Amino acid sequence: MAQYLVTYTNGSEQHIPAEAVFRDVDYPQYVFHDDDHNTIALAPSAGVLSIVRMPETATVKAVTG
Repeated sequence: MAQYLVTYTNGSEQHIPAEAVFRDVDYPQYVFHDDDHNTIALAPSAGVLSIVRMPETATVKAVTG
């Protein structure tokens, strides 16, 4: 799952693990979804300075045999 770095206008930051983020046009907020499209976090759009999707690191799995 991706990681989003949300920076707020007051200078605080929050990491949110989510698959996608959308701006809700009916309410002043951003909605973060998981792989199954379930809402996992909300952020008020008035207080958000930026939302950045962080680069995913490669996952290396050990091979046993």
